[in-house]
Amino acid sequence: MKSHAQVVIIGGGSLGVNLMYHLTQEGWTDVVLIEKGELTSGSTWHAAGLCPNFNGNHTLSSIHEYTIKLYDEILPEKTGLDSSFHKTGSLRVGHDKVEEQWFNNILSKANHIGCEMRFVSKEEASIINPLMNFDKARSILYTPNDGHVDPTTVVTQLAQLSKKAGAEVSNFNRVIDINILPSGEYEVVTELGKIIAQHVVNAGGCFSPQVGAMVGSYVPLVNLQHQYLITDSHPDIAALSKELPVTRDSIAASYIRQEGSGFLIGPYETRGSKPWALDGVDWSFDRELFEGDLERLMPWLERCMDIVPLFKEVGISTVINGLITHTPDDNLLVGPAKGLKNFWNLCGASIGIAQGGIGKYLAQWMVHGQTELNMASLDSRRFDKWADKTYCTTRAIESYERMYSFASPNENRPHGRPIRVSALHTLLSQKGAIHTVNTGYEKPSWFTTDEIINETLTWAHSEAHDAVLQECSAVQNACGITDISGTAKFRITGKDAFKFLDNLSCNKLPSKDGRIGLTLFHAPKGGIRAEQTISRISNEEFLLMGAIGSEVKDYQWLEWHSDDFDITIENLTEEWGGLLLTGPEARNILGQCTQEDLSNTGFSWLSCKTIKIDSANVFAMRVSYAGELGWELHMPSWQVISIYESLMEMGDSYGLKDFGGQAFNSMRLEKMYRAYGAEFTEEISALEAGMDRFLDLSREFIGSKNIRQRQIDGIKTKLAYLIFDDDIPAECFGNEAVFEGDKLSGIITSGAYGFRVGRSVAFAYLEPNLCEEGVKLSVETSLGSRSCHVSMSAAYDDNNEKLRS
Repeated sequence: MKSHAQVVIIGGGSLGVNLMYHLTQEGWTDVVLIEKGELTSGSTWHAAGLCPNFNGNHTLSSIHEYTIKLYDEILPEKTGLDSSFHKTGSLRVGHDKVEEQWFNNILSKANHIGCEMRFVSKEEASIINPLMNFDKARSILYTPNDGHVDPTTVVTQLAQLSKKAGAEVSNFNRVIDINILPSGEYEVVTELGKIIAQHVVNAGGCFSPQVGAMVGSYVPLVNLQHQYLITDSHPDIAALSKELPVTRDSIAASYIRQEGSGFLIGPYETRGSKPWALDGVDWSFDRELFEGDLERLMPWLERCMDIVPLFKEVGISTVINGLITHTPDDNLLVGPAKGLKNFWNLCGASIGIAQGGIGKYLAQWMVHGQTELNMASLDSRRFDKWADKTYCTTRAIESYERMYSFASPNENRPHGRPIRVSALHTLLSQKGAIHTVNTGYEKPSWFTTDEIINETLTWAHSEAHDAVLQECSAVQNACGITDISGTAKFRITGKDAFKFLDNLSCNKLPSKDGRIGLTLFHAPKGGIRAEQTISRISNEEFLLMGAIGSEVKDYQWLEWHSDDFDITIENLTEEWGGLLLTGPEARNILGQCTQEDLSNTGFSWLSCKTIKIDSANVFAMRVSYAGELGWELHMPSWQVISIYESLMEMGDSYGLKDFGGQAFNSMRLEKMYRAYGAEFTEEISALEAGMDRFLDLSREFIGSKNIRQRQIDGIKTKLAYLIFDDDIPAECFGNEAVFEGDKLSGIITSGAYGFRVGRSVAFAYLEPNLCEEGVKLSVETSLGSRSCHVSMSAAYDDNNEKLRS
């Protein structure tokens, strides 16, 4: 093993080897992969090798699609060997109305990925899989290009190609420790010696938390035992002219495929799942399996016998019971580790063979600073130490036991909650707030009424629709108040504060004290890194407000670019809470609690100042994401309840009403306000997002050169605002396919019903030529196709008269 390398990858499973290969494809060949045993000796070697395209996450769907192409097309071309991918296709069997709506949503997303997927009848399904009984199925989704692969074969081939390109593999060599050197490099201490690296990647699989701990990095994942069984051969299977598709049934909670002339069946038991080694896996654990426990699986195996009668006629030859990693949301942990430079995570895969292609996108991230995909849902910094062991274990069990359960947008699972709460959480819950979670943070979604106390799971409008209507009506006609404590908040101080932020911001900073500006931070290659509302207190003090979901990575972006500036960065997210008071009566209500002049001359729109409410000093901002007259009020968390109660008391006679996130989202979309993580992502810049008026290219800032080049080259996609022309009660939730006639033309980023305008609205990235007033389009939703048109102006108060009132 050599003593220096540009990159050291720790872990030789599917993810680590995939990354090694893709780094060499990006031109980084000075790579050493260190594996404590043989390649694939962790979870990879015993994996069932399934590669499904059925996925509710758009980013993962793209990764799965590429992974299948890698195994079935790229590897055979590169190696000259036959493909080891079994393109059997797959069937997904549903039994519920909501499940059918979900299938429609999945199908719409698959359209944009380019993955072939369609509904089939019971009769057609019986031809595709003649050994399965579909009599009780409600809906069946067929994906002809799915299949399975032998994990060891593809990983071995990827390793051989990597070594041929110049990478090295050090087997039977455990990493003992990692030291951070004064130079910023890493000294990786192994059983066979030390190696200095500029970049280190934690691809340690079930050992990832222990590898991360070597550099003080927290890796939130848990190992669970997963079993599948292989049956004896049966002559009816041997007599088949083609291999059976992989079939998944939600009631059986199992995948069923052909293995030789027998079956391979893997249930994800919906109760009684088994976490293992919560305090860490022993380093000697290598190519080990646990004793089979079929008793635990019997309720689901019995269901498999009902739907695959031939299963009753074969014996069980082998039971595979091995470790699988699960994260709190069952998505991978990918990208930079919190608080470190050039230390990367690549772990937490529960179906790592199908997700091996993530190596391509992490390689892009490492080499170029960003990827062609939106990695927010996989970014390991979406979790922090608040996601403790109890939380991770509880959520991992949930993820495992609901692996084949249907999804619905208004499902509100209780597992691991609450973990992060505002000071108002209990009080609002007592008043009927239904909280949902964003990055562990409890946010009020909607409020129950005397008539509406719960909602049915659905992809259409639920009972809560009418409750949200009442909340929006109050904001429009009187006043509303909502808890905005779940916002990332940073204070930047120091003599270089202006200069520092000017280097990051695509927009001009506020030029006067007490003014507010909206801006985006870009990567050098132009992708949007963050959205920030910047309040200028003075030339040496600024307050930044951003999305709670990107708190850790936003702080890290600030930190990474602070070395040449005399500044201090403070994270106020947990210390401060906040309220938004908004609506035509907001001035009258707030005026009852403060002596401050709240008139347009005394406190104009887009201005900020510290005011006294009751006896408390509160940082007030004259802005409202809901699009009505309003003030954001930020203060230490211990003041929030008192200020809230004062406002509610003074607002009672004015019709003040609580509102939640659903109403908020509806109103921001009516106003054509974009959101980070939906309209603002790392694949696009301010140009594609239609943020030209917030873009000042007369100066240099990070990403400005790339954006200027995009102007010259012309953009390939552009954000459009859609207003729907029908009354079908199905909203857009993001990533649905948009069509012009029969032509796929774009993708939805977010949508909602606009209660103030009586229409559904949405944003979508389209071909630029379609972004013109009145262009007719259709969107595939959970209830079928919906018609809409492009609008160049906001559906509500386009001239901002309400905000300025």
